Amino acid sequence: MNQTQYNFSTSKTLVNILVYFLLFLAGDLFSSISFDLLFSFVELPSNALYVILRMLGALLLTAFLFWLYTTKGLHLKMKDFGITPNIKKWGVLISVFLPVFVTAIFAMIGKFEVNSLSAGEICLIIIASILIALKSGITEEMLFRGYIMKLLESRWNKYIAILIPSFLFSLVHIPSMETFTVSGVLLLIISGTVVGIMFSLVSYKGKSISNSALLHAAWNFIMITDILHITTAQGTYGSPIFSIIISSDNVFLTGAGFGIEASIIAIIGYILVCGFVLIPKKK
Repeated sequence: MNQTQYNFSTSKTLVNILVYFLLFLAGDLFSSISFDLLFSFVELPSNALYVILRMLGALLLTAFLFWLYTTKGLHLKMKDFGITPNIKKWGVLISVFLPVFVTAIFAMIGKFEVNSLSAGEICLIIIASILIALKSGITEEMLFRGYIMKLLESRWNKYIAILIPSFLFSLVHIPSMETFTVSGVLLLIISGTVVGIMFSLVSYKGKSISNSALLHAAWNFIMITDILHITTAQGTYGSPIFSIIISSDNVFLTGAGFGIEASIIAIIGYILVCGFVLIPKKK
């Protein structure tokens, strides 16, 4: 990433982190309220269209709020926080490898199914899934691996800049759990921290958040949308294009109340990507 052009005090650093976090929440909240209000009067033919428009609105609004505070509030540039288009070939490679690796392992231990959907339904699911993945991948990486990580690095060091946002990244996903158990929360914190470290290392290696945003978006496109559901027969929901039904309800396979993103198989995938990123570059 670019050398930081700022050196805030501890209190100013923490205030800026809080402001960016609130802007992140505001972008999603205001977009949701606006579209809910609009489509209470306008009926859409498909729920997927609502998802497409709301995700696009949230992405654009959140990015605009980030830009506005960065340029007008702090008088800095987006590139000062590593927010630049700088995708590397290896970034594309790991973005394909991670979801393919995890999917392949689950396909070997579960039952792979292709669900019966019309061409129109599949098209809408794919477009909606792309928007969901881009919204979460880009805005979350801007927040955690862009602003928070660079602010902490500028004030303290890279180790704190990697570990603290990664731990926070795991905590903010706790409300997304469907059921809460001690083992499930601990597993989520461990997996969420590891995946946060993975994204951070990818950002540092590429000197930009663009590679971690691509990896994040590709992972979410496959794993959290209706492209593919990996679950037990009892936990099936929605109408995905593909399904993998696993027979075991072991928390290390199911990820407990969060899902397979917190599974031991996913954690192994995160660690493999970390290992790749940490391999010294040949001179």
